[in-house]
Amino acid sequence: MVLQFASYIIKDIEGCYPNMPKEAIRFALRSILKQNAILHGYDGVYVPKFGSKPCTWQSRRKNVQKIPFEVMLDVMEFSLDTAMVRMPNGNSLRQVGGIPMGDPLSPGMTIGACAWMESEWLQTIAKEDRKYFMAKRFMDDICLVYAKTQEWDSEKFSNDFSASECYQKPLKLESGKDGTFLETRFWVDGDRIRHKLKNDNEGGHVKVWRYQHWDSNTPFLQKRATLTTCLRKVQQQASDPAAMIPSALDKIAEFRRLRYPESVLQNQKACTFRSELRPGRARGSL
Repeated sequence: MVLQFASYIIKDIEGCYPNMPKEAIRFALRSILKQNAILHGYDGVYVPKFGSKPCTWQSRRKNVQKIPFEVMLDVMEFSLDTAMVRMPNGNSLRQVGGIPMGDPLSPGMTIGACAWMESEWLQTIAKEDRKYFMAKRFMDDICLVYAKTQEWDSEKFSNDFSASECYQKPLKLESGKDGTFLETRFWVDGDRIRHKLKNDNEGGHVKVWRYQHWDSNTPFLQKRATLTTCLRKVQQQASDPAAMIPSALDKIAEFRRLRYPESVLQNQKACTFRSELRPGRARGSL
């Protein structure tokens, strides 16, 4: 994939949660459920009565409860209309706009409403032009990569998207941090996109204190698990060993500043790399 004629857009949906139009939420979720009913013949979803097993469209096991779509819509309507907040002075206020604060349905409402808006927007893009861009969104964070070529008007596309032609007003897009999407930093190196775990403390700069100090009143197993999990994230989010090694060393330096013993740091096997950086070994570990 040649990238010298590609560009990207990093955006956040400003005020996504407090400003999401309620009517858009209602219409979006009804449209999604109707689409599943028409295309697949579903009229509800099967939810496990206990445990952490996923929901299913069909009843293939015991101890599940079917929830019809109409019941789901009634619950959604109730949630939207009766989101209550108790203030410090004891007064109760009803939320009249946006995604219901603190409601377990709110993440699903956000994802569904944004996905419906994106689907409607895509219908305005010529099919021939859709091959020139790709986008990912996580809640209200967006990363869009598009081609710069004479075969389509990439500048107009970029301007229209940035002007929030995709999302209904009062939603609008604001610029995100350049070269950063969620917890990943990325950059173009020749004809490749390289990436690594975002770390505001890299290079010895102490900007954020994220983890427990070694002398804190926290169980040893919890401290060790935190270190192991962090190093696994370093490896998973690195595009190649050359990006992973300095990222891992910066992360280990964070824990070293928190007085984690060398014996604990050296015993971690979570972060590994291939032999091209260490000749003579099939696999190594930091």
